[in-house]
Amino acid sequence: MEFRLDHRLNIRILFLDIDGVLNSKLYYKYIYRPEDGWSRFDPYCVVLIKRLVEEFSLSIVITSTWRNGIVDRLMRELEENELIYHLHKDWHTPILRPVSRGKEIKLWLDSHPEAIDYLIIDDNENLLDYQMNRFVKTSNSAGMAQEHYNQARNILLSNNQYLMLPNLVIER
Repeated sequence: MEFRLDHRLNIRILFLDIDGVLNSKLYYKYIYRPEDGWSRFDPYCVVLIKRLVEEFSLSIVITSTWRNGIVDRLMRELEENELIYHLHKDWHTPILRPVSRGKEIKLWLDSHPEAIDYLIIDDNENLLDYQMNRFVKTSNSAGMAQEHYNQARNILLSNNQYLMLPNLVIER
């Protein structure tokens, strides 16, 4: 009998919005310079998201409206900011009309039983009630900030003791 760990069955997901998380009104008003070829993503917000993704081995799933209109721009920005390497192979939630982020996230999770934990970062609270304890609300005016990073870490660490254990597969 051989024991081996199966990590494919244990993934953690970051459901990520773009506007109000990776960029903000503040960034566009005072810092962003389109003529300089600057990223539309605020570098400070990107650093916080990357740190979170890397620390907790999160796979990113996009919930933003960017996923259904400006996909080329989205992929370019994700690549330029080295976030594309953290995208889940099924990289976005389903698109529902009328829009319901909570239902879209539920549908995605229902079709991915390998997702053992998740976090939602968004500037909009269009979620299902039971998802609110996995949610970090950012500000459209300022985007992802240190306080949001700390809140996200606390959510992810709250389940850490049993969620980080890999599945054990027994082969005979």
